[in-house]
Amino acid sequence: MKSIIKLFPQGVVLTLALTSLLACGLDTTSNKTAVAVPSPEKIQLSQNGQNQLPKAISKAVLRDASKRSGVRINNLTITQVTSQTFSNPCIFKFGEICTKEYNPIEGWEVIVQVKGQSWTYHVDKTGSQIVLDPKVVVSSNDKLPSAIANAILSDASKRTGLAVTALKITEVTPRTFSNPCFFGFGEVCTQLFDPVEGWEVIVKVKQQSWTYHASKSGSIVLDPKVSATPSK
Repeated sequence: MKSIIKLFPQGVVLTLALTSLLACGLDTTSNKTAVAVPSPEKIQLSQNGQNQLPKAISKAVLRDASKRSGVRINNLTITQVTSQTFSNPCIFKFGEICTKEYNPIEGWEVIVQVKGQSWTYHVDKTGSQIVLDPKVVVSSNDKLPSAIANAILSDASKRTGLAVTALKITEVTPRTFSNPCFFGFGEVCTQLFDPVEGWEVIVKVKQQSWTYHASKSGSIVLDPKVSATPSK
């Protein structure tokens, strides 16, 4: 056998050996190429697919933001969507003090860009529950309806004996009161989230500033700390 190998130069033997290895399909560079690993782009697409918000629900969220802010829908942008399992309805509704009850709600946390603000919504999978974080300060173009303004001024007039023309609304702030207790100026309220949409209204009464809470349904409540002394 040795005499046969000697008939071929050493370089020829080496060339034949390499050719044989390549013909057998052996990858001489790396065995990693045989493993199918998804590219980072594909992984990212998969994550985005899980977090994709159905169009009907995204439109409902944008409609709500538009209604609250007075900004047209085409000027609003959903900047982030995160799939979430909220452990119970209290947490889903942004409750600050919640029990450890496990009654999960599947859905999403949705961030909407409204002018210079980022509004956080919680939305369930069916789209039947769309809840805005009550900490969001809503700068609304929706002015206090004149009927509610007149009702507030009439109430202040009745309490003080002053003419309505002697009173003035000096400030109106849109508010989402966490629940009817907070709406009614309660000092010790439960953390139940049962929102009341409305306004905080400041009325100038002589040298005093009276604070009213007014709901969109027309209910009005005067801060009980106000000393309402009828005019003589």
